[in-house]
Amino acid sequence: MEMMQYKPWEKKEVDSLISESNKKLPILDIQLGGACNLRCAYCDTPKYGLPCSVDLPAIEKLMNDGDVKWVYVCGLGEPTEESNIRHLKQILAWCKEKNIGLSMFSNILNLDSELLDYIDSGVLSILFKIDTFDKYKMNYLYGIDKVRDLFDEDPCDIMLRNYQALREVTHNRGGVTNLGASIVPTRVNYSELSIIIDFCMEAGIFPLIGQLEDAGCCSKIYKSLEVKPEDLIAYRKYISRTYGIDYEMPTCPATISGIHITNTNRIILDKRTGLSCPWFWLDEPLLEIIGNIKDMNYNEIVKYILEYRRKKLPEVVEMEKHVELYPFGGCGGNAKKLLKTYIDINGKVA
Repeated sequence: MEMMQYKPWEKKEVDSLISESNKKLPILDIQLGGACNLRCAYCDTPKYGLPCSVDLPAIEKLMNDGDVKWVYVCGLGEPTEESNIRHLKQILAWCKEKNIGLSMFSNILNLDSELLDYIDSGVLSILFKIDTFDKYKMNYLYGIDKVRDLFDEDPCDIMLRNYQALREVTHNRGGVTNLGASIVPTRVNYSELSIIIDFCMEAGIFPLIGQLEDAGCCSKIYKSLEVKPEDLIAYRKYISRTYGIDYEMPTCPATISGIHITNTNRIILDKRTGLSCPWFWLDEPLLEIIGNIKDMNYNEIVKYILEYRRKKLPEVVEMEKHVELYPFGGCGGNAKKLLKTYIDINGKVA
């Protein structure tokens, strides 16, 4: 049995997007504002007060002028939160008009009929948070008691209901699905992981098992939540034994092939490598700001990023030799495999 694939990360799609990343960058990776309707215990970007100041005309210009195939929206906060959703829906409308796919990370608390229609039509793919079906564990992991007053009903009930709503709009064709479940193993939910994996596999939803990140809020409680590598490996073996699949964390192509835009229109890179997203490191990101989308056109941005990467590449070649292979990896992919791909695409350096 072959591993189910999340549509934006389908292997042939990723290979195509990455293969020319030393010439062009076909993904816009956009952060909206930091506002969020949860207070997750392991949140890696707890910047809830940061506004959504994304310049929509500048985004549309990049979509028109560049060879853009995908838009990713996965930070800082919750894209469907009230102060972010106007920007999200405008970008979705442009994606539908221009035949561009959009992949979004969401807690799905504000999943509405319009978003469900975008999923059903194939424009929108969603990675949604699912760490447990147990309300007590949800309350702790998602900080629900801190936000309960924002909702007319129990947020746990909303999330559980929306898991089922998503099953109704799942498009799983040939093992490629438009829905992925973001699963973060912790000591709180570890014993429940097999149940969540089984739910996903039966529903035709890709189970994205990403390791805990020692960043943001989580840094204070990382040691108390961390799952040992050997226990993580046990779940890889469970998937292999149960479904006959050699599971591995897929590479997010935006890490190599994206233009990463912050909530204030700045273009950022991972300072250590020149990659477009730093979260694969599983620790606090080190960022390099290279410009602003209001002042640079698509070609100028791509040229600057590729020049920065060429300067960093010798360091990355040495870095890769000392990076461990994680049991799963974090957002973006498994660091060692990601760096090897990056080096191969950009050319070996003696």
